[in-house]
Amino acid sequence: MKSVTRIWILAGVIALGLVGLVATSTPSGAASARQAHAAAGAKQPTVVEVYATYYGWFDNTPPGCATAYSGCAGGNGTYQHPITFASDRHEFPVGTILYYPTIEKYVRMGDDCQECDQDWSGNGPDGGPRLHHVDLWIGGKGGNEFDVINCEDALTQGMPNGAPLLTPFIVSPPSDLPVSTEPLFSSATNHCFGGATTAATYGQYKNAKSGQCLEDPSYGARPGTRAELAPCNTSPAETIAFDGAFFVVHNLCLQTQSGKPGAAITFATCNGNDRQQWEINSNGTIAWIQYARCIAEKSGKVELSSCTGAAADRWAFSSGGG
Repeated sequence: MKSVTRIWILAGVIALGLVGLVATSTPSGAASARQAHAAAGAKQPTVVEVYATYYGWFDNTPPGCATAYSGCAGGNGTYQHPITFASDRHEFPVGTILYYPTIEKYVRMGDDCQECDQDWSGNGPDGGPRLHHVDLWIGGKGGNEFDVINCEDALTQGMPNGAPLLTPFIVSPPSDLPVSTEPLFSSATNHCFGGATTAATYGQYKNAKSGQCLEDPSYGARPGTRAELAPCNTSPAETIAFDGAFFVVHNLCLQTQSGKPGAAITFATCNGNDRQQWEINSNGTIAWIQYARCIAEKSGKVELSSCTGAAADRWAFSSGGG
């Protein structure tokens, strides 16, 4: 389950957004500025419920800070320098500024997010259609790749059943809302916002089509061993840890050999590279973070495949081991 250690909402700020920012609740100077803002025909603030996820230097596509619409991702969260977020441009037009009370930061639409596109326009991995989904940039250049990705997972809020948790964002916010100076991730200290952390989960992953479980037949003894399916049992070879974005058996990480459909899935030495980064979706699929491909059962083998949501793509988790 994705969780966050610092979950709080500025109810007063959201209430102001809902009522159009009542002048009597603010200093007279700020009220006058907002009245002028409204008189000029600017959009009034509104509140929307959004699924917020996070991405950074190591799991961007390709790794780095490049974006689809706005050059290099960045920002410190102030109104003048909002943090880049990715979404569907039909959901939030490029350049749209939002305010996220949970982290007290302004964010600006500047990148594309494939899962956000799917959640907005159709039946995506997190829901939809018309599910608001934004992917917030946390940076991470120069930091530890495992810590960066674990921070992203720790900040992403989910329900106990794995469904996304929606939290309020303010659209077209005023410019003087509270801003936290704490970065979402500090590359100098590898510290995550609010001290958020993840805890590894241990257990089996059972394929919905075959009814068999994912395993490392060598139990970490031979890097490069291909992942296999086997009758579900309690052996350590089937007790897989999921830590942030990494599936680990006895210090080896699950890795796709390439990005092409049909690529072998192996257990390799953990180094945090982009082919070892995975995401468990609420529909039971295990998706490669870099591209819309999933781990699937194909004719008895475990390989990379197009994500269809069919039984061959879906994996049921049962806890145990450690």
